[in-house]
Amino acid sequence: MGLPLNSPPHTAASPSDQQRSWAVSLCTLCAILGALLALSFKTQNQIRQSNVPAANYEGLSYEYLILKKKATDDERTIGSLQQNISDLENSAPSQNKQFQVLTDDLNRAKTLAGLTAVKGPGVTVTLNDSKKRFPDAPLAVQMITIVHDVDINQFVNELKAAGAEAISVNDQRLVANSAIRCAGPTVYINNTPQTPPYVIQAIGDAKTLDTALRLPDGAYDQMQRMDAAMVRIAHAEKLIIPAYAGATQPRYAQPVETNARSGADNKN
Repeated sequence: MGLPLNSPPHTAASPSDQQRSWAVSLCTLCAILGALLALSFKTQNQIRQSNVPAANYEGLSYEYLILKKKATDDERTIGSLQQNISDLENSAPSQNKQFQVLTDDLNRAKTLAGLTAVKGPGVTVTLNDSKKRFPDAPLAVQMITIVHDVDINQFVNELKAAGAEAISVNDQRLVANSAIRCAGPTVYINNTPQTPPYVIQAIGDAKTLDTALRLPDGAYDQMQRMDAAMVRIAHAEKLIIPAYAGATQPRYAQPVETNARSGADNKN
């Protein structure tokens, strides 16, 4: 049987058509692969950005930078304030020095006047009435066995002469107007009644004070000969002598003016 006359003839694909089809397929695959790679990169980037630890780390780093900047600013502020203080101090050195000189002079005057408590090395002298009794002896002999105001004054005067810088008797600070006196059987110090034993504290060079007290025929020597138990001297590395607690405001004495006119008036 022969072929129909009207049927188209069967032809094979040409090599050029096959090459075009392969190129189109290859481009399509490359495009799809590129799109997939781009989508994968975008997805990974989103995952990194949404990662909680990473976000916390970035937040902490940001807070650290803020705190570090604040600390640096504070240091600069402190340095500026310190510089301002230094400038103010250097701007008026004379006033500061004058104020310091006046303060030092005032403190020395108060110490010498006995208006401040002081501490330092020195000696303690304890005086006590004798326990010996001489009922048949004359009254004058019996009186020797009792500590009187004159005895306390003798010890105080010897301590002053030996360079004592502060003295107290039974915690009564002795100053320029202090009085040690007997009124009947009672000894008054700064107008305050005292009873034996009488404890004298003196700040100064302990060795010098001790030597001065033990001079031959001095107050200590005489009392020792009467009764060794009546007097005792002890060295101390640290004594604390209180401030004078009496009245300090004078009623009659007034300071003398030192200007030239006042001096001329006083001469007249």
